[in-house]
Amino acid sequence: MTTVVASPAHDARAPELSVIVPAFNEGAGIAMFLGRLFEVLRACCPEHEVWVIDDGSRDDTWTRLREECIRYPRLDGVRFTRNFGKEAAILAGLRHARGRAVVVMDADGQHPPALLPQLLEPWRAGRARIVAAHKVARTSDGWVARVNALLFNRLMLMLTGLDLSASSDFRLLDRSAVDALLAFPEKVRFFRGMTVWTGFPTERVGFDVAPRIAGDSRWGTGQLIRLAVTGITAYSAKPLGMIFKLGVFGMVAALLLLIQALYSWFTESAVSGWTSLTVVVLFFGSANLLGIGVLGAYLAQLFEEIKARPPFLIRETLRPHD
Repeated sequence: MTTVVASPAHDARAPELSVIVPAFNEGAGIAMFLGRLFEVLRACCPEHEVWVIDDGSRDDTWTRLREECIRYPRLDGVRFTRNFGKEAAILAGLRHARGRAVVVMDADGQHPPALLPQLLEPWRAGRARIVAAHKVARTSDGWVARVNALLFNRLMLMLTGLDLSASSDFRLLDRSAVDALLAFPEKVRFFRGMTVWTGFPTERVGFDVAPRIAGDSRWGTGQLIRLAVTGITAYSAKPLGMIFKLGVFGMVAALLLLIQALYSWFTESAVSGWTSLTVVVLFFGSANLLGIGVLGAYLAQLFEEIKARPPFLIRETLRPHD
């Protein structure tokens, strides 16, 4: 069952920093990543904890994590019963994190641990409640991934007003921002968009996307499309307005065609118009299907919310040093 951890805002024993690391099938590289991470943390933030959230991995990620806990006293873990997705893993980490600041980063090494001191500096200075790492260079990504990211960011900006260009889930949140996110009642979540939506003072720190430590990325076009649908339906009703405008356009076009048909009938100049009729039927038939699809996406979002099921289930929690 899910575990809801009380807010540690007034816990004097809370560490300065919690690091949340969602992981799915990262067994081959998790040990190397944790070595880099704890080396940086020991130098820049002695008071820390690390939560690795195993999102139902099918490899030996959890076994490797158990082994690493022997080496790192401040390492803890959560294991899901199955794969619930990265958003659920981030939520689980936020619920368990006790730090006065929380950093979310990937386990594949593309979010460099060496950037942590730069994320901490604006927060410690009191200039920002959120410090977002944004991608300066994506040399390790192929051209397909870059085009997908460009289209995704443009679509999100156009339909939701959220500027997510060069953004990532790699970011630091003040405890007040974490508590605000945990107070959101919705089950379907989009972490990157939610942090922007909160409006807390934010600074950006640039980084170059590093190559993966091991393996290949499983984040493809299909996953990005699903993320876009989730983000758009969660933060904007603009697609519904676009359907309404399309309907108005269709009514105007139909009225013009009716006037043209009546004129041809009265002047006895009517001619066969199968081509134009076919084009009109195909256009508005496709538009109807598109509109039904958009409505279906919103209904699916509502369906997920009203079921009120937990966003994840925990199989095992690893806290060997308590």
